[in-house]
Amino acid sequence: MAKLGFDYQVDSDTDKQGGSGGILPHMYARLQVESATPTDTKDAKGTQVELTFEVIGPAELAGRKFWAYWTVAHADGYQHGAYKYGKPMLDRLVRATGNDAEEFSRDPDTDHLLFKSFVAEVGIQVGNKKPEGGFYKDKNQIDKFFFEDAGAKDPVPELGVIGDGTQGKKLNEDRPASAPAANDNRPAAAAKPAAASAAPAGRRPWGQK
Repeated sequence: MAKLGFDYQVDSDTDKQGGSGGILPHMYARLQVESATPTDTKDAKGTQVELTFEVIGPAELAGRKFWAYWTVAHADGYQHGAYKYGKPMLDRLVRATGNDAEEFSRDPDTDHLLFKSFVAEVGIQVGNKKPEGGFYKDKNQIDKFFFEDAGAKDPVPELGVIGDGTQGKKLNEDRPASAPAANDNRPAAAAKPAAASAAPAGRRPWGQK
């Protein structure tokens, strides 16, 4: 236990959450997992992982963050929609961060995911309707991982905002998209092969023929 060595009182407006700088544009980005915390699902029938992603590149957006909540275990299995989405996402993250699938399966500690960079397409999910009316805020999500192991099929793209940063929105409701995301109006980033030196070292079962 590590106690603060001085008097401390929690009195900030924590509802503001802070630090994100608003919605990120649709882009190719190099990210890292800053935190990954397993918690019970709301229905107490499974486990979700609360993830904080931090942007490493492009440089003009470095340090920005977004969050995700992936259900990675559930009593209802793939009949549960959140698990059907969250379990494959975590599996892809394990590979993207250079972890060996078999080793992670033997020791599924989320600490193995932390501070290991990977490249992904970051999209924008438009907020659902609230039961009481109105809409939840739009949020960022990972649309696609780009692997850097020997078995990777797609080249790692150049980092940067895609188009004007508003394409690729995932609409959850039949309504107009919200205000455009902030961006630097750079043209779409072109894909290019990753340098051979970018591939993580170590055995990767998915890279074996």
